[in-house]
Amino acid sequence: MFSAILKRLTRSSLRARLTFWYLLTLGATLSVFAGGLLLLRARSAFETLDADLQVRAHRLSGDLRQDLFSLNVADALASDPRALAEPISVRASTGVTLYRSPVFPELTWSGEGDAIAAAREKSGERTIQDGQGRSFRMTTLDVPRVGADRLILQVAVAESVVTTPLGELALVLGVTIAFVLTVAGWGSRYTVGRALAPVDSIVARVRDIQAHRLGERLDVRADSDELDRLVATLNAMLDRLETSMSSARRFAADASHELQTPIAAIRGTLDMCLRSGASADEWRGTAVELLDDFDRLSELVRDLRLIALAEGGHLLDERERVPLAELVQDCCETAAAIADEQQVRVTAEALDPVIVSGSSRHLRRVLINLLQNAIRYSPSGASVLVSVGHADRMATLTVSDSGCGIDPADLPHIFEPFYRADPARARNTGGSGLGLAIADQIVRAHGGRIDVNSMPAHGSTFSVFLPLAGTMNGY
Repeated sequence: MFSAILKRLTRSSLRARLTFWYLLTLGATLSVFAGGLLLLRARSAFETLDADLQVRAHRLSGDLRQDLFSLNVADALASDPRALAEPISVRASTGVTLYRSPVFPELTWSGEGDAIAAAREKSGERTIQDGQGRSFRMTTLDVPRVGADRLILQVAVAESVVTTPLGELALVLGVTIAFVLTVAGWGSRYTVGRALAPVDSIVARVRDIQAHRLGERLDVRADSDELDRLVATLNAMLDRLETSMSSARRFAADASHELQTPIAAIRGTLDMCLRSGASADEWRGTAVELLDDFDRLSELVRDLRLIALAEGGHLLDERERVPLAELVQDCCETAAAIADEQQVRVTAEALDPVIVSGSSRHLRRVLINLLQNAIRYSPSGASVLVSVGHADRMATLTVSDSGCGIDPADLPHIFEPFYRADPARARNTGGSGLGLAIADQIVRAHGGRIDVNSMPAHGSTFSVFLPLAGTMNGY
């Protein structure tokens, strides 16, 4: 039954669960207290009853001394009104009953056996039962006689003189606990309701904030450190959601714009050829142009997919040990062809033999993007310097140029997709605005980061930090 109630409460409101556990804790505490009190009271009452029985037995042994020392003990006691009125039993030292008063309980076989055993032991108190199942407390007193056998005096009293008050006390405690739990139940519901009122306000306020109203924030004052932290956490989450939604909307708009441009060019070219009735040679020339547009479109789609995979945490399914210095040398040789066209020299220097864990293909993409950026915005005759080092368990890869640099206002945004600073990132330079965004996402997927140090007209330095996997000697 308790498990059924608990299962039902787990699906109920927090208010009901808090009230239930509060009442359960309070009820258990009060029950333990009441049980302990009853045990102490019962122990004290039975100790007092045993002491009274002992005093009563000694007093009766004195009052009935003449009868107990007579030659015929049974007849003497049977004719004594005091013995008739007291619940006593007189036995020989062997346990044989010599006299039993009319008010002494009629014992069962087991009770009689206990009484005989107590007589033989000549002392002690024990509980016995009569034929009706009633419990009696009995004490045994040894009565020595000069020149005659000892006698055993047993005095009994009903335990109801103790158990009845204890039952009444238990009833009072039970009623009191029920009353306290009833009052506490109403009080706890009110208290929990007051305590959770700010939560209801928070829930209602959050429901009011829709996707198009993410700029709003919670202004609930809970006057509680825990709930104030909850409000602050929710506001921080709303900040992140607003930033993510804004980035997603801007990314979707930019992506659709970037995709629309080659699609529009392809459609315009095809429309022009259809209207002009172009010859086969003209169609072949148009096909070459369309293939170039399709290549740019395919490259853009691949870049968008790579960014999506990186943001979803699925870019690196497997890792390998990548010698960073060898990767830099290969990339510098690849970028040399682009650099020669613009009369820019690419130089690799200070290449420490360090190893990182990740994907050589994706890290190559990072370095190629950074080199293309540096070459694209460097003047003729300039140099692009690449170096590899390590510090504080991190491999460092730097790409420096002496080009036009980046304005400080643009630095926080250069890793955003499709962001182009003006004039350094203008569309006429040929970039799609995804190179640095892809590099940043790849480095983040490898557990690293990219830092930028740039001044307008003095060039830029991109520093890539990756977790160090080992050295060339350990590779």
